[in-house]
This record gives sequence, structure tokens and C-alpha cells, in this order.
Amino acid sequence: MLSEVGWSLASFLVAILINSSLLLTWPWPWPHLLSWPLLSKPAEILVLLGLGYKHRLNNLTAYCLGLVCLVGLQNISSQFGLYLAVLSTFHFSEFIVTGLGNPQNLSFDSYLVNHSTAYGLAMAASWLEHFTQLWLWPDLKLGLPVLSWAGLALCITGEIVRKTAMLHAGRNFNHLVQSTRDSEHRLVTSGIYSFCRHPSYAGWFLWSLGSQVILCNPVCLVIYAVVSFQFFNERIYAEEFSLLQFFGSEYREYQARVGTGIPGIQGFPVTQRVWGEHVE
Repeated sequence: MLSEVGWSLASFLVAILINSSLLLTWPWPWPHLLSWPLLSKPAEILVLLGLGYKHRLNNLTAYCLGLVCLVGLQNISSQFGLYLAVLSTFHFSEFIVTGLGNPQNLSFDSYLVNHSTAYGLAMAASWLEHFTQLWLWPDLKLGLPVLSWAGLALCITGEIVRKTAMLHAGRNFNHLVQSTRDSEHRLVTSGIYSFCRHPSYAGWFLWSLGSQVILCNPVCLVIYAVVSFQFFNERIYAEEFSLLQFFGSEYREYQARVGTGIPGIQGFPVTQRVWGEHVE
């Protein structure tokens, strides 16, 4: 699968190199007034769709993410430009790091661009809030550049935590909660996992909040915090149920000395037994 990572990386970089000489900026603060080079991109992508290469979907996704990243970088002085660069980098790095750490599970889904309907709706809601507030209170929205850069720092921190977790876990990392134990599945408690039990979730939690700080979205920041907390609370509970079935007392000892990484989330109760729990 390393060849797949290479093709994806090449497609991402090609998108940036080919289009870097084009004027892909917008007359801020209204990004709907797009330049002609940017308006021509959908036609270019349609041509790429006609390619017969067997890895077309992965390469096309990487190319589109590279293009979005470039648009963001060329408009980085704006909040939405900075946000686009951060968003595209997150999804592209998910694929690359999965390919490096757990290549056997690498697929188009590793980009997480098709994560869920709820994820797409949350993203659309953040855009709607951003541009609505920009229209109604432009001076207030554009008067907080320091806040946007603080959001970037939060996103970078979240990215580092999550990607480090993915690499440390290696083949034990999966984007889906596993209900059956693979023969090569091992409990990872070293590295970043010695500081928190679920660093990949903690990193994503930080990143999601940081994305809304970048956009200076007060409403979505609160909503993202509440919804993300609930999502990871349920996800960690379900995952730890499976981990206790897989590793039993070994995982209980790990639970007792290391927190989940997200304040307020306890995970599956240490004292509660689970059906089918592994016993040494």
C-alpha cells in the first residue's frame, strides 16, 4: 500500500504545483465572487474523472484536497482561507498516516471525507454561521485575527496528538471500532498512550474546536463542543467494552492509571464486568 500513499502524495503535490501560478484568490470578504481560474477547476476535475487508472478515486480525492489546500493558502489572510488549508490538510494527512502506520486497512474511507451525514451537516452549519455573521457584522468578524491564529495553534496541537497516536498504534489503529480481536491486535500503552488512553480522539476533539475558533464561530464552537463530547463519550464507552473483552485485566490496569484524554469522559466503568471478558 506504500505505492498508494506515493500516488496520493504525488496527486496532492501536483495539484499545488500546477495551479500555484494561477490566481485562485477571491475579493475578500466575499469568497463567492470567484476568479475565472478557480471557476474552471470543476471542468478540470471532470476530465480527471474520465481517467481509467485503477486508483482513480484516491488520486482524484488527493488532487482535490491539494487544490483546496492551495486555495486556502492563497487566501490565508482571511479566516475562511486559513480554515480551508487546515481542513484539507487534516483529511489528506489521515490517508497518508493510515498508509504509513496501518497500510493493510488503507482505502478511500481513510480520507474521512465521507465520514458521515452528521459530519457533513456540521461542516455546512459552520460555513453558514461564518458567512451569515460576516454579512451582518463584518467589522466584528474581521476584527479578531489573533483569535483565528489561536484556533490554528489548537488545530495543529490536535493534529500532532492524533497523528502521533495513529503512528504509535500502527496496525492496532482502525477508523472503526472493532468487535472482534485480530490475531495481531496488541494493547498499546507506551509512547503517547502512556499519557492518555484515547489520544486519537483527544486530538480530533481539539482539532474540531480549533476549526471553529479559526472561523470565529461562537455558536458552532459551543455546538461542536457539546456534540463532539457526546460522540466521543459514546465511542470511547463502546470501544472500551470491546477492549475489555479482548484484554481483560490488562486493560483494567491500564484504565486505572491512565485517563481517556478528554476531560469529563471516563469510558467504560473499571468496576463493571463485561460478557466474554478475556481472562488470563
